[in-house]
Amino acid sequence: MYRNKIAYWAAEKGLKHKALAKQCGVSVQTFSSWVNNKTQPDLIQAYQLSKLLGVSMEDLVEEEKGDNG
Repeated sequence: MYRNKIAYWAAEKGLKHKALAKQCGVSVQTFSSWVNNKTQPDLIQAYQLSKLLGVSMEDLVEEEKGDNG
């Protein structure tokens, strides 16, 4: 299982969740669900978000500990 690191990168870059949600074209509630790993952005949204955050798509995800692949 993989988790996103959206909250980490947003904080690192000093970007507000509300502004990122608007730039991604989603509601603050949807963005909050991404940040809290309740849901994940689709591929296009993840790509757009990686560009907004200035990181690679690979940087947006991490494998949860205990996963065997």
